[in-house]
Formats: sequence, structure tokens, C-alpha cells
Amino acid sequence: MVDKRKHILFYVIFAFLFLPLLQQNFSFITSGRLYGWFTTSPDVDFAWDKWFDGSYCRDKTKYYNDNVGFRPDLIRLGSQLDYSLFTKFRSNKIILGTDTSLLTPEFLDPFIGKDYAGYSVISENVRKLKAIQDTLTHLGKTMVLVYSPDKAYYYEDEIPATYKALRKGPDNYQVYIKVADSHGINQVDFNAWFMQLKHISTEVLYPKQGYHWSMYGCLLAADSLERYIEKARNIHMPHPVWDRVEHTSKPRYSDNDLALTLNLIYPTTKETFSYPNVTYPASSTMTKPKIIYLGDSFLFQWEMAGVMDNTNTGWQIWYYFNELYQTGDLAREAHHPTAETDWIKALENTDCLVIMYTPHNMYEIGDGFIDKAYTHFYPGMLK
Repeated sequence: MVDKRKHILFYVIFAFLFLPLLQQNFSFITSGRLYGWFTTSPDVDFAWDKWFDGSYCRDKTKYYNDNVGFRPDLIRLGSQLDYSLFTKFRSNKIILGTDTSLLTPEFLDPFIGKDYAGYSVISENVRKLKAIQDTLTHLGKTMVLVYSPDKAYYYEDEIPATYKALRKGPDNYQVYIKVADSHGINQVDFNAWFMQLKHISTEVLYPKQGYHWSMYGCLLAADSLERYIEKARNIHMPHPVWDRVEHTSKPRYSDNDLALTLNLIYPTTKETFSYPNVTYPASSTMTKPKIIYLGDSFLFQWEMAGVMDNTNTGWQIWYYFNELYQTGDLAREAHHPTAETDWIKALENTDCLVIMYTPHNMYEIGDGFIDKAYTHFYPGMLK
């Protein structure tokens, strides 16, 4: 009886070890994809010179390691065990907040002032930005500087004490907003607004599992910015309207984009996400202005939500002033290098310029646009 059990156990273990090889060659089960930034080694062809110098065995081993059957499932299992047993992430770029929010050095380092550009640099950038704003105003256009919410500010109470202790001086956001206000720059501060709403809103505005604001939060902000532009230009624009809001524990769009990179089986926290049923009632008295959006990835939540298609005409996104997306493009799927486009002509033909950056991306706000636009409008004046 004992021998029979041993034989059964042997065959079970053997079959278990043999399964990855079968999966690798026949793919009889579809594994879920892995998320995050990584590369897989390609297969290599046999060659005698590679055999003798050892590169064939080395590269072939890498290929098998990266393409073994059930690899995504095994990685998720290992990641889940590390988190469940040791509260540890395999990604060294994600830090767990004190109440399960996911943070990264990308948020925290600027928050503690690690990349602070200095008052003189910020003041000079604002001076040039004010000159650009004045020129655009003279041409009948509206420029507004927008600060999207920052996760380190929104979840400041969850930042580990080791990081909080490093915060000694100001950061770029704090100085920019004060200096820009003193120069008369048109500004909309969604970062401060979201921090106020956090304590009174019953909906998730900034998911603990996400990198960006929630789909619900970005729609609130879009409606607010439209009202600002309406007042500045004396027009009436279409607004997002919803008659119901669906609440679910299953995130959509980018509401858990940061958590996905952990490749866990179960989420680190439970959240109730809000997804409005949005329509954009329009009439002949409404105006859809041409708007250029210059900034970071927070702009793409507006694109995904249909805000730009429904409230603008001929919109463009200048992503870090490096990639241009426009009406008719699918976000992240079709773009044009900004340097290869006539962006000056586009600027002259637009109604509004919205420059929107989240505070942790403000070290190089504009990503070269400010100097180039200032040089265009004020040749020979750049210091």
C-alpha cells in the first residue's frame, strides 16, 4: 500500500514538472499577460562558432528561462506569496503606503524636493511663460497652466516616515504656483482641489492602485476646466452629464495601472470605483473651441473618456512636447514627432493652449516648449 502511494506521488510530481514543457510546446492553456517593463530573450539558431565560444548555450538558456510554460502564472504566484507572506514587492519601484496605497519614488522624490529646480530657474521660466501668455492673449487666444493632482500630495498621510523625514525645503510645485500667481499667469490647481475633495467626496477620485486620477475624478476636473475656459472666452461649451453612476470593485481604464505592474493574483486593497454613464448634450448655441493640450500622461484619461472629442474641435495633445496626438488618432497608437510638425502654425490656429503637468513632473515643465515659443515670439531675447 505504501509502495503504491509512493508510485502515485512520483507520477504526480513527474507530471507536474513535465507540464511547463508541454505548455511551452503546445500552449493548451492561455496564461494571462504580465504587466510592467521587461524584455524576453529571443530564440537563437545553432552555429558552431557560438557553440565553441559559449554564447549559444548562454543565449539558449535565457530563451528557455523567459519562455518556459506557465511563466506568467508562476511569476504571479511568486509575487503573491512574497506580498502575502512578507508584505514585499518584487518591483523595487513601488512602495506600499501606510494604508495600502501604492507609491513610487517618481512621486515621492519630487515631493521631498529632491529635484527642486531652484527659485531663479522657476522665476525665469514663469517670466517667459507670462510673455507667451500675453502674446497669445493679444492674438485672441487663451493660455492656462493646469496642475493635475499628485499622488504624493493626495496620500501624504500614507507616506512612510523615512520619506517624510527627508522633506526639508520647497518643491517645484509649491514655488511655481506662487511665482506664477504673482506674475498673473492663468492657473487652475486641481492638485489643491482634489486634496479638499478627498475628505468630502464619497467617490474615489485618485485610486490607491492607480498612477493617475480616476476616471470619475478626471471627468470632474474636465468639467471644471471647461467652465474656466467658458468664462475666459465668453462662450458656452458642451459639458459631461451623467444620469447614473455604476459602482464596482473591478477597475477599468487606467484605474489600477500601477497595481497591474505588480503582477499579483489578488489586489493589495479593495476599492469601489465609480463609472458615470456620460453624455454630452449639445446645441447650436454651443462652441467647441480648438485646444492644444501640452503636458504629461494625465491628459490621456481625458482622451479615453471622450472629453476632447465631445467638447473640442481639432484638438491636439503635445505629449511632453515630444509626441503629437490629434483628433482621429487613437491614444498611444498613432502619433507624430512634434519636432517634425509645424507646431508654430498649430499654435497660431488654436483657440486655447492648456499646459497641464502633475507636480512630480514639473522639474522640466513644458519640456522645451517655453524656450522655443519664447524665442519664436521674442527673437534675440532668450538669455
